[in-house]
Amino acid sequence: MAEYISTFITGFGEEVRRALEEGPLHAQVLRLYDGLVHYRYEGDWHRLTHTLYLNNTFSLLQFFPEAPSTFEKMVAATCQRRHRFLLDTGSYRVRFSRANQFAKVERSFSLQAERHVAGCSRLRLDRVNPQTEVWYILRSEGVGFYGQLLHKREATEKNLQAGELRPEFAYLLCSCARLTPRMRVCDPFCGYGAIPRQLLESFHLREVLAFDNDPQKIERLKKSMLAKKHRGLLLKTADALALSGTADGSLDAVITDPPWGYYEQITDITGFYRQMLRELDRVLGPQGQLILLSARKAEYMQALESSAFQCTRRIDTLVNGKKAGVFCCEKRKTADEAEERENVR
Repeated sequence: MAEYISTFITGFGEEVRRALEEGPLHAQVLRLYDGLVHYRYEGDWHRLTHTLYLNNTFSLLQFFPEAPSTFEKMVAATCQRRHRFLLDTGSYRVRFSRANQFAKVERSFSLQAERHVAGCSRLRLDRVNPQTEVWYILRSEGVGFYGQLLHKREATEKNLQAGELRPEFAYLLCSCARLTPRMRVCDPFCGYGAIPRQLLESFHLREVLAFDNDPQKIERLKKSMLAKKHRGLLLKTADALALSGTADGSLDAVITDPPWGYYEQITDITGFYRQMLRELDRVLGPQGQLILLSARKAEYMQALESSAFQCTRRIDTLVNGKKAGVFCCEKRKTADEAEERENVR
């Protein structure tokens, strides 16, 4: 079975593992690092290039469980073997990466690495604008990889509005909830619609409620999302701090990216989060899940202390280079409920 490595958004290793093993790919995860997964997959590799939560994907040519101390030693080791390249025609270049940063090596060793690729394939060298790349990777965990880049997710930040989530991030955020098709899920700060799109297109829920207090954003989403005739989608202008049209306990989950106070004028972000949590407590059922993203981690945790929710898991990650946290929360159990749960166990 062929082996691959793929990069993903830092912090989401367990979600990526679960998606690879339990999702439609049925891959076998061999090793998991922060932001990189090593796995076996027997299907058509082109499917990997269309897997949303994977960023850069490589065909693994050689694994170094104990990484050599230098790239020169890696080059010498790889040149001892003959490798099969999945992309065997077109142009290529060789790159060297140490701890997620491109590195330079002595000219003689890079030439040796280039000759090895040319000797094992029909690829032709193009150091400026190649069709594929062959990477030597040294990780801080003390392992190394030699692989051919099959797919590189193009950066989307330049096409996003301020505060808009990348599609792959929205997918991973949704995957933090244990969603089932019969659920009723809401994003009360839907903004440009990244989370509702993933809920509908990737998780196929019974009903998705997407609210925002900006009527222009809701109208824009109606034009783009209702045109696709998504079933079970409710789009509405609403204030997330007072969801008067949403019945008590009627939601199974809330997955959202509320304001951080960076792009909006919010003088008391902790107070804002307290108000939000009170309203979400009202509309979520007793077993309801709350998955929330914020860069204001300290302020959100402070708001949680006096709320009806408890944080069961926190994922530290990066959003467009800014440190942020994903908070997986559930309602606090009363003493009687806690005792009943223990008896069931």
